[in-house]
Amino acid sequence: MSFNSERGSSLPIVLVLVAIMLILAVTLVSVVDFNTKTVLNISNHETALHIAEAGYNKYLYMLNHNTYFYKDGENQQEGFIIKERYKSSDNPEWDGYVKVYEPVAYESGNKIIGYYQITITPPTADTPVLGIQSTGWTDNKEAKRTIYVEVHKRTFTDYVLFENNEHESVPFSSDSKIKGPYFTNGDLYALAGAEFFDDVGYVGRNRASGAIFRKEGQPVKMNPMGLPTINENLTKWGRTENGGYTYNKETYILLNEDRMNVRLKGEERQTDVPYPKSGVIYVNGDVYISGVLDGRLTIIAEKNIYICAKDPTIEVSTQRDYNQLYNYRGITYKNQNIPVYNKKDVPNSSDDMLGLVAKENIIIHNRTHKWPQATKGNINTTVENIQVQAALYCNSVTVQDLDYISYKDWGQIKYLGSRVVKQDGATGITSMDRNYGYSSDNLYDYRMQYEAPPHFVEPTNAGWEVVTWKEVHNN
Repeated sequence: MSFNSERGSSLPIVLVLVAIMLILAVTLVSVVDFNTKTVLNISNHETALHIAEAGYNKYLYMLNHNTYFYKDGENQQEGFIIKERYKSSDNPEWDGYVKVYEPVAYESGNKIIGYYQITITPPTADTPVLGIQSTGWTDNKEAKRTIYVEVHKRTFTDYVLFENNEHESVPFSSDSKIKGPYFTNGDLYALAGAEFFDDVGYVGRNRASGAIFRKEGQPVKMNPMGLPTINENLTKWGRTENGGYTYNKETYILLNEDRMNVRLKGEERQTDVPYPKSGVIYVNGDVYISGVLDGRLTIIAEKNIYICAKDPTIEVSTQRDYNQLYNYRGITYKNQNIPVYNKKDVPNSSDDMLGLVAKENIIIHNRTHKWPQATKGNINTTVENIQVQAALYCNSVTVQDLDYISYKDWGQIKYLGSRVVKQDGATGITSMDRNYGYSSDNLYDYRMQYEAPPHFVEPTNAGWEVVTWKEVHNN
């Protein structure tokens, strides 16, 4: 009896040990399973972030090939199919622009491992950056990550005036108003009383004692910016096969809103000519131009561009005939709803934009003998307060014959846009506290902080720069 009792009493102990072992085994399996799921979850989240970044990089690649891809960019081959566009109720300036793309499959090793979706926030004059939101998720939809990146493209049109100043500078006069960002690779040179209303950058010396800087912290000494030459990459857009126009003679152009009148030297005048599809006209010679633009256009001249007050396509031989022509006062846009320094928030802003690129100079035309030859003559083509609404790129902006117009004050050259010059030029003189010729009013078109005329000249170090990068938490 005693032996049987001892065997029976050991059974509960064995059962307890077995139970403990089972509990430990189950716990171990649970811990392993939990750790496996945790590692897998972390891996999925890292993969989702990788996919989101890949989507952003792919979109940036498309943007570098087409600066305006954010407006209406669609490329089915690369997977960018528009899902939704902005409406006027969202923002009148963005009406019709891309808002959201369809999800795009992301492959690795010929296997789909997830998807990304791109949402765009277009730039404005107040916020001149492009917002790119990229959401990535894994194929099993267990993880989703979103990044939001703001980018800005560095362009010459970032400035109301960009001066390379290869030689001695011409100072801003005491009554000059610079109403926009200004940059010079040379000295900052301005007489007392000149006013600067925005950022001011210079590379050389500060010779602006007595000038007025309205923005706090200005001026700022900066690194130089490279100035490129006008090359094949720009002029190719004027070829017929690329949708442009090429004229191989001295050319006279009247911008007649959404059309133009054109006359080549020695040929008949053409009227109601549509603008080229590429938006670029290339002229192997001089260009004479005036009028009103309704559209987007860039004109490139191998020589000079003369800005005229009246229609240069009409030939006149006497002062009386010239005086009877309509006075366009230079070049203007049809839609004048343009954001400027004291009024950046402009709904339904103009989409008109002109670029003038001269390998030599851009010249304010002021006299002629047989229109519009700039030779010894007796027809005065000067007008008061001429307007130049465009982005300009040239050696310098000057008047045709300063001595010819220096007998009186002709008011101002009213610039609206951006000027890029290798060397600043004189358009007037100051003597005995009186101005003769033209002074200048420099008003920046703040649309040019985020866009430029068709195929306009870019800095040698141009490209989209990241302004901010952040991860957005998904709900």
